[in-house]
Amino acid sequence: MLLTFGNSAKIYCLNWLDDYLKAKNDPVRILDLVCGEALNFVGLLGKYSRLVSYIGVEPDKHACQLARENLRGLPATIIENPAYKLHSKLEGKFDLVVSFSALEHVYHRLAFLQTAKEYLASDGYFLINYDSGHFHASRGKLKNIIGPLLAPFGLEKYYQSLVRESEFQRLIDFIGFGVVDQKFFNTQLKGVAKVIPPSEREAFNQRWLEYELWLNSLGIKYTDELGAIFETRNFILRHKK
Repeated sequence: MLLTFGNSAKIYCLNWLDDYLKAKNDPVRILDLVCGEALNFVGLLGKYSRLVSYIGVEPDKHACQLARENLRGLPATIIENPAYKLHSKLEGKFDLVVSFSALEHVYHRLAFLQTAKEYLASDGYFLINYDSGHFHASRGKLKNIIGPLLAPFGLEKYYQSLVRESEFQRLIDFIGFGVVDQKFFNTQLKGVAKVIPPSEREAFNQRWLEYELWLNSLGIKYTDELGAIFETRNFILRHKK
């Protein structure tokens, strides 16, 4: 049974986390940077409630309230705080740090990624994806213009800016992350997912993921220009040795 729907990158990451947790006996700590409403983790935390503890960090007050409601009764804590302002605020290290569809909305990207580095255990994994679809669809063009103008004045809520491949590679190299796995996801089948009958939803999402994993196996080199076709870039990172 799939742990989320409607986004092949998130399905891939949650499947990966599921496989990781199946092999664990000791407690596992997860830190989610910009967790939103935390809906992606309801199924995973329910399945591994005796093994996992989860902290979600989210700057928006309303999203935090919804996340707490969605995760009620599960081993989870939600903290209202910008993810890039967490230095020395949390105790201990985390086996897994995750961030889904957030980096494109982060103005202070270096500080954000340094937060992941600070809290990731020495043998841990950092799963991150970010989207480019906002920058190719007309609905996002106004934010693309206004957001970067407001962000320097502390008004970061509406910020979005394309994460260029060269920028991301430069940042993770500077911080000291090494790439374990990199893929691209979310072709236009993401739009098709919205009209699939509920009875066929799981079958469609599974086949969609398999199709995009096949595309990843073809040796296609990702570039910024491909962001209009593959709307999400996905990485699994570790500390450089």
